[in-house]
Amino acid sequence: MEGEQNMAAEEFDALIVVTPNDFERLQNNYHRLLAYLPARRVLFVGSQDVASLVRRLELGERAGFLDENDILPFELVQAVMGDALKGILNGRKLPRGVTGWYYQQFLKMAYARLCPDAYYLVWDGDTVPCRPFSMFQEESGIPYLDLKREYHEEYFHVMSHILPGMKKSIEKSFISEHMLIRCDIMKRLLNDIESNADICGKAFWEKVIYAIDADRLQSNSFSEFETYGTYVVCNCPAAYRFRDWHSFRYGGLYFDPDTIADRDYQWLGQDFYAISFEKGHMVREDHKNLFDNEKYQKKLTARQMLEIAQEEAIEGYREIWD
Repeated sequence: MEGEQNMAAEEFDALIVVTPNDFERLQNNYHRLLAYLPARRVLFVGSQDVASLVRRLELGERAGFLDENDILPFELVQAVMGDALKGILNGRKLPRGVTGWYYQQFLKMAYARLCPDAYYLVWDGDTVPCRPFSMFQEESGIPYLDLKREYHEEYFHVMSHILPGMKKSIEKSFISEHMLIRCDIMKRLLNDIESNADICGKAFWEKVIYAIDADRLQSNSFSEFETYGTYVVCNCPAAYRFRDWHSFRYGGLYFDPDTIADRDYQWLGQDFYAISFEKGHMVREDHKNLFDNEKYQKKLTARQMLEIAQEEAIEGYREIWD
């Protein structure tokens, strides 16, 4: 079963789950999704406002749109989240953003039951590829699960609750701002969650919500990437190959998405697959004219520059090379 779908020639689409605000924030860079993602189509998933933005941007025939509610209606998830938090809310209205963190993950998982292909690529809407790449190992045709370095204990606590017996199984992390999902494996994962009779709810996403203590629900306590990657390791380890994935996680602290240039992407692409522009990140005054300085780029690589910057950083994610 594990090897029967390991075909590098298999066609698949890329799903970008994105809000209207984030789409507008990064739209000047989205043509690079079409240029570099190894997908047949790039499908933006969101509200009808996102559909209008996709049409207006005119990215070409390979760019499309999927209504999020056709995959999983937001109001269903909002209602269950409200029920799970009713003891904390005390009659107050549940902010959409609390549900949104989980909802965008549930969309990426639920799509497996609708996808007509063997695989689909999920790609974070705040991340832009810096160069072309493949999601399949050239010599074997087996797909990659890409690894970075991150650890949040709560993700694995929830995972062990929804999928008893599962625990962190590798040193590194599957949180890499993207993942190539094999539909049959994801559907098995969803079915296994739904078969857990010890948790309230029927659908997998209901059980995830009810598996999290109410006082932890607002702390982003679930990861679809860690859950799927760990499930693969525990149940079908031969289905993927592991690859170290280097991306510029805190790109928004050093580059403005409205002014980052082709030259910058070419320079970044020598060391990084992608760059992320997280919401709320801005270029500080002492970071301006630093990473995007052509003179510095000629003297130092992007990796060298980031390693120097990380020496000064007190906290936050650190990119590490083995």
